[in-house]
Amino acid sequence: MNRSNIFPMVVTGIFVVLLILGFLGFSDKLPLPKRSGDVNYGSVTVWGTIPKIAMDKLIGDTLSKDQRIVIKYTQKGLSTINSDFVEALASGDGPDVILLSQDSVLKTLDKISLVPYSVITERSFRDSFLQEGAMFLRPEGIAALPVTIDPIVMYWNKDIFTNALVVTPPTLWTQFYDLVPKITVRSADGNIARSLVSFGEYRNISHAKELVSLLIMQAGTPIVANPNNGLAPALVIPGPSGGENPVIGALRFYTEFSKPGKDAYSWNRSLPYSRTMFESGDLALYFGYASEYHSIQAKNPHLNFDVTVVPQASAAPTSGKTPNRLTFGQMQGAAIVKASKNQEGALYAAELLSGHDSIASLSAALELPPVRNDLINNRPTDAVQSVFYDSAILSRGWVDPSPSETDALFMTMLDDITSGRTMISDALSVAQNGLGKLLDVYKQ
Repeated sequence: MNRSNIFPMVVTGIFVVLLILGFLGFSDKLPLPKRSGDVNYGSVTVWGTIPKIAMDKLIGDTLSKDQRIVIKYTQKGLSTINSDFVEALASGDGPDVILLSQDSVLKTLDKISLVPYSVITERSFRDSFLQEGAMFLRPEGIAALPVTIDPIVMYWNKDIFTNALVVTPPTLWTQFYDLVPKITVRSADGNIARSLVSFGEYRNISHAKELVSLLIMQAGTPIVANPNNGLAPALVIPGPSGGENPVIGALRFYTEFSKPGKDAYSWNRSLPYSRTMFESGDLALYFGYASEYHSIQAKNPHLNFDVTVVPQASAAPTSGKTPNRLTFGQMQGAAIVKASKNQEGALYAAELLSGHDSIASLSAALELPPVRNDLINNRPTDAVQSVFYDSAILSRGWVDPSPSETDALFMTMLDDITSGRTMISDALSVAQNGLGKLLDVYKQ
């Protein structure tokens, strides 16, 4: 064949092949590679308890700039979101993404799609988010991508402390004993007119489970352990050199303030709800979430109060070792709903919601610390926000198999101890067994 005729034939052949491939590509018979900018993830519905005004601002100011996805948000009530979610799934009308609190993950695990570590590595996750975010890590993948963090802090009435000639709030739990006679006031008939702290009871104390939890965790146990990727109760643990379970000491301290015969007596079941008493100016110390700051201000604009990091445990007398500093934190994360027909869009939305710009926007709108490490390092100069940031770094939680059932479990434990029906060690053993039964459902 004449060499001069080969080149035109080759060019014609290549053109025909490209034409066929183009036809197959546009007819979806053969997928063509797409640039990330060409992907259209469609519409994604997100459910959560975050105020709609904050999420609408995030979507309007930040997320709407991404033309590849449309995110629609529906705000649900804190007490109804889980039941609403189950009902919606049953009717085939659920969201694509749900913002889950850490204590809802286990109960919702069968309804969400885990993000595989091939998509987001465990190392990348831990480097990106605060330490408490590790609660969302499962052996087979990531249950949710962190979006918000709300730590427990200590509110203190500055006027009460000033009148008692005390200028600073306590930083250690042991300091409470010296403060009781200076601050707690009892009437002639023995009733408590003003209290240092609402410890000892359960039913009339805001966030009682969180308070008991942070004392137990400061004692050195995660409450629920994760040995060999399983889940096991950890309320009953050996003390140093086989001594007393340190959790017993934590509960003994907590209940000391509700015993009328003790010098530390500062609280009983007949008193108002602890937050109500703090807002009225008759409670010196109140333990609540950072998100409560402005609502407390609004309830009593004349209340002269401040906020600080929760006190910590003292060094153990036997070892001299200082325990790890921590407080309790409530974290929310974006989880992909398994029933969603737009899994890729849901994953993309979850990544956007947990990204740098989104978290910065939400943090500013909610006036809460950011959940990302690259943002938490930018320390605010505001006195209140700086406490919130410090507390967020110290925040920890525990794997709760059923919030309502563990709440009842903790309440029974405290009632049995304060009534004198049960010794602390026995009450802990009962709670340990009850928690174990709740966890048995999730054993792998």
